[in-house]
Amino acid sequence: MDESMVCEVAPDTRLVDRRRAAAYVGVTAGRFEQLVRDNVVPPPVMVDNKRRWPLALLDVAKGAVVSSSMPCLPQVTVEILQDARPCEPAPAPALPELPDQAWFEQRARFVQRVRRSLLSGNEIRLLREFKLLRQNQISMFGYYGSFEALMVRGYIVELARKPPSSRPLVTYRLTAQGEQVISALKDEPVI
Repeated sequence: MDESMVCEVAPDTRLVDRRRAAAYVGVTAGRFEQLVRDNVVPPPVMVDNKRRWPLALLDVAKGAVVSSSMPCLPQVTVEILQDARPCEPAPAPALPELPDQAWFEQRARFVQRVRRSLLSGNEIRLLREFKLLRQNQISMFGYYGSFEALMVRGYIVELARKPPSSRPLVTYRLTAQGEQVISALKDEPVI
């Protein structure tokens, strides 16, 4: 690759209407109009008697919209770092490691809430699935709060989980305590 090549990026010259400009900035169309009146967002340019906003100017305005207390557009300053190469993407910010402290606190609150409450209708329906199928093991797509609650109660355990992570195939097995609860459940009346 030729190292003397320079990668130049032209500014974005695309124009968008009010609705798309508002969505791009992250506000409603009415709030966007108010920001234009307050000079937080730049005024539109007229193209064929239609109001349009250049995306390059909206990029600058995004930061101002977040704090929205700014009376006018921020000044655009360009700082060129000596080490930066023009075509390399910026390094991705480090993501917090999970589970973090907030996750543990949320989990503890969930466990306390489940232990204080009675079986919900969804939990009873899931237990009836085991009884209906006459199996002590079920595989389901998705990971639902009712299964989580039944695991907290000690009625089922998770055996396996297969991808994708957005909707995994999860296999659950009844515990001895779960089988006792199922045997105590009355059969659902036939409608």
